[in-house]
Amino acid sequence: MNRMHAPIVPLALLLAFIAGAASAQPFSFDEVVARARALGEQPFAPPAKVPEWLTEISYDQWRDIRYRPEAALWRDEKRPFQVQLFHPGLYYEHTVAVNVVDAEGRVAAVPFARDRFDFGRKSFVERVPEDLGWAGFRLHAPLKTPAYFDEVVVFLGASYFRAVGKEQGFGLSARGLAIDTALPSGEEFPYFREYWLEAPRPKAKSMTVYALLDSRSVTGAYRFVVEPGVETIVRVDARPPERPIG
Repeated sequence: MNRMHAPIVPLALLLAFIAGAASAQPFSFDEVVARARALGEQPFAPPAKVPEWLTEISYDQWRDIRYRPEAALWRDEKRPFQVQLFHPGLYYEHTVAVNVVDAEGRVAAVPFARDRFDFGRKSFVERVPEDLGWAGFRLHAPLKTPAYFDEVVVFLGASYFRAVGKEQGFGLSARGLAIDTALPSGEEFPYFREYWLEAPRPKAKSMTVYALLDSRSVTGAYRFVVEPGVETIVRVDARPPERPIG
């Protein structure tokens, strides 16, 4: 949705109001669409950045921060998918919200927790804010063998996402949206600011992820249905801007 000029309402208050209004109904894609429309009627508010020192760590230091596999979402529930999350820092200078949607359509935020990570040899865990937030996440499923959960899809950085099939290696990432690429006027890369992960049923063959897109020019709502396999399929339902970008 293209952004419109409107009276300023605090973003957190606006989204909380929408969430409260929708809480009586099970979560659905329509709620993400409503959030995108409401967000588009407000002036753009850049996301809060993580502490500057976290963006100045080296690539090796960031790679040393490992999500603990035993902390993966649904690991102990015998579901066909698990989720591991990424720590902000280095190139990932702002955080995203991650929520889980249960079988009844109820939404619960996934709170950041430092103890979900192994910070490696040069630990700076005490400097990490306890409410920092996530950089993104990745879905795991038993892609090659029933006993091991392989990394299947990654959502990390701006609106990037990438998937891999059974015997494939990760290649280029896709974007949810890019605006004015390679034009002299300058490029704009919207970002996913919030995700909702549908808890997979015990024998599910696919998993659904919803995402809320935001930028200075547009907002948008996305639904990704991920089906791992020899060729992993990602079906994308995107609600584009109401008018062509220009």
